[in-house]
Amino acid sequence: MDQNSIIKSYKRVSSIYDYTFGKVFKPGQKTLIEKMNCNDNDSVLEIGIGTGSSLQYYPQKTKVVGIDISPDMLKIADKKIKDNNSNNKTIAMMNGEELCFSDNTFDKVVAMYVISVTHNPERLIHEMKRVCKEDGDIFIVNHFSCDTDNLFVRAFEKALMPVSKILGWKPYFPYTEFNSYANLDVQEISKVNILTLMRENKLNELRIK
Repeated sequence: MDQNSIIKSYKRVSSIYDYTFGKVFKPGQKTLIEKMNCNDNDSVLEIGIGTGSSLQYYPQKTKVVGIDISPDMLKIADKKIKDNNSNNKTIAMMNGEELCFSDNTFDKVVAMYVISVTHNPERLIHEMKRVCKEDGDIFIVNHFSCDTDNLFVRAFEKALMPVSKILGWKPYFPYTEFNSYANLDVQEISKVNILTLMRENKLNELRIK
């Protein structure tokens, strides 16, 4: 799905996102940010900030820059920031594949449920590595399809395909294929969502040094 199609898709669901898809993603967001162990001096870039539902889980003094390509989602995120007087949280409309930041800018770079939506995952990972400091960390939460003969898992994946199309997800997105071109030095893989228990390693948190 191209960028314009993705923007249109999120325009349709932006008003209900927090009450539907957002509830599904909430456990993954919360668990990942806890694992990030942010401190007051950290600078964080979150790619695909959406409606800003993850901002509540960051420490108050941690500087977070959130970007997204959907103006409708960002309007909701902006309201949350203003309502909570979150002076250390800012947002911008930007494509994660073409980041407007200098090299080695952020202590931590995170992408939650974005990798299988973006048009060019390889380019996105390249940009995440570029703007992350040499001693920093990259974190990813995403849906990864599972190569399995388990009929229940296959049926569950098939049932989710209509939802995947609404949000622009790639229904088939195996981790092994992704990492073959991403070339990540993965330090940790953790299950972060009840869907993971049902789908083995479908929703994973990756910590990359």
